[in-house]
Amino acid sequence: MGRANAASYRSNARIFCMDEIDRNILAQLQMDSGRSHADLAEVVHLSASQVSRRISRLQAEGVIRGQVALLDEQALGLQVEAFVAVAMASYAPDAVRAFHDRISALEEVLDCCATTGASDYLLRVVARDLRAYSRLMNEEILGHGDVASVRSSVVLDRIKRTTALPLGGP
Repeated sequence: MGRANAASYRSNARIFCMDEIDRNILAQLQMDSGRSHADLAEVVHLSASQVSRRISRLQAEGVIRGQVALLDEQALGLQVEAFVAVAMASYAPDAVRAFHDRISALEEVLDCCATTGASDYLLRVVARDLRAYSRLMNEEILGHGDVASVRSSVVLDRIKRTTALPLGGP
């Protein structure tokens, strides 16, 4: 692969070089990871075996972490989605560890990010309805002594949602 048209990515102190074909394969997989290597080969103008080798290399390098099915929240009866800003009451290591463990175990919490600013964490949460959301907030997130406050924003309408990462060129 030519260095002039390759993009470099740093991951855990390793640099991974990608060319335009790698980016095209990744873009196609982000749209539909269930496509066969033969189908991908047609799009990127390689043989299926070359596509397979490239995908294996991308997996081995940790660029492709896994393949998943994207499920529809509404079809599963998950009617409430909210973003929850959490401010901690204590930053003692045991309190933070307990909070991390508790949040990690909650299947309704899809994302938990430590953030800068007025809150310490931002959670993305889904629930069947407002009653289930209220129970989650009061019983699972609050009431353990480690959370000082939460500020919830319930999603009214989703304008954009993607799982596709930007794969800009070199």
